[in-house]
Order: sequence, then C-alpha cells, then structure tokens
Amino acid sequence: MRLIEGIAYAPEHGVRGLGDLHLPDRVEGAPLALCIHGGGWNAMDKYSWRGVAELMCEQGYAALNVNYRLLDNAPWPACGDDCLRAAEFLLAAGQPAMEPLDRADGAVVIGGSAGGHLALMTGLRLPREKVRAIISVAGPSDLLYRAGHAGRDRFHTFFGTQDDITDRMLTDASPISYVAADAPPLLCLHSTNDQLVPIEQAQRIIGRYEATGARAELRSWAGPGEQHGIWIEGSDPHRLLADPEKGLISFLKTL
Repeated sequence: MRLIEGIAYAPEHGVRGLGDLHLPDRVEGAPLALCIHGGGWNAMDKYSWRGVAELMCEQGYAALNVNYRLLDNAPWPACGDDCLRAAEFLLAAGQPAMEPLDRADGAVVIGGSAGGHLALMTGLRLPREKVRAIISVAGPSDLLYRAGHAGRDRFHTFFGTQDDITDRMLTDASPISYVAADAPPLLCLHSTNDQLVPIEQAQRIIGRYEATGARAELRSWAGPGEQHGIWIEGSDPHRLLADPEKGLISFLKTL
C-alpha cells in the first residue's frame, strides 16, 4: 500500500479541502473508492476514517479519504458540495497518481454516520455511470423522518439558520429523496443497538430502493453500546468490527 497525503481537491478550503490517496500494490486498473468521515457534519477529519480507507485499499481499491467543510464554518449544502467535488476530482484524475486507475466504471462511495449520509447524497446525485456502488455505515437517510422523532431544533446548525426548518429543506437534504430505479447498488451496515442513528434510517432507504426495483442490501448485527457499535475498541486508526467488515468485503466481491 502506498499513501499520498494532503492532496488538495479544493485548495481554497485549506485543510478542509484535502484528501489522502491510498493506492494498492496493483495500481493499473484499480477500482476507485471515495471515503467520507463522520462526526455529525461538524467534527472529526479524514484520519477518523483512515482504517476504512485502508480496508478498501486491502481489497484492491484506490481510496481517496477526504476532509470537507464543517457546519460551524459552512452549513449545508457545503459539505455535500465538497464531497461531490472530491468525487469529480478522483474521477477526473486530478492528481497524476490517479491516471492509471479504473475511472471508467465509477467509484464506490463509502462513509459512516454523517459520512454515511454524505456518501448516500454523493452517490445518488452523481451521474449513474460515475458510481459503482454506495456503502453507508450507520448513515442517516431520511432527515424529515428523523426530525419527526428527534425535533427540528437540532437542524438549525445543519442549515445555518434560526428560521423555521421546513419539510422542503429536510426533504431536499435527504438521500431517500434521490432514489430512482437506476440508483447504484447500495449496502447499508447498521447495528441493531444504535440509538444515535437508529436502524430505521437504513431500513427506510432500503425500502425505497426495493420499491423502485434497485439493488440494496442491509447487513445488521448487535453492536456494543447504544451508539454506532462499529469499531474495534482501541484500534488506531479505527477498524471495523468483524461483522461489518465481513459484510463490506462480501458486498465488494459482488461488484
């Protein structure tokens, strides 16, 4: 594995516009992956998702693991726009080391928690031919449904306003709104014990996929604790538990 750190896909955003490229031993024709960290859209950085980028690289993927602008400095849709831009940068070989990669078949977009939401929004809004698949690990998919259970006040920071949060705002920022019959293959990985992002968020977008006839899979497990329950305790960088890791690898083999 070769690592190229600090690639500027959006140089005007400073550190928030950087990504790290993980290259497998066999670079020629390697498939692409865009990796997106979580943190409630307002915390953490690419290092928190490095273990997943390394896992993708171990499976033969060239993985671009990116930062994006956080809500306190740039509310929605800035982080979503950044992830779309990072995907386009990867697909266009914006860095010379990307030239030998398989850009014709699109990229797998993978993220966790808020990064799962961003992976879904990225993969579902890019042209279909640019996306090989989407993988959401504990990602929110339906913000309108979430607001109905958790309240709308929590979305003031997300949208950068103290005005009323409307149904249209929540719907437009929800991946479930963008599912169509030609949507890319989707894998949702979600702990049944997750209370931070309940598994209903995965079930709702899986149901929408099934209603349109697109391919989707939900792999669940009883993770530790009431948060996401996805990481091996003490791993640095974070590595996925055996259940989600096996589910991810199995899904990738079908692509």
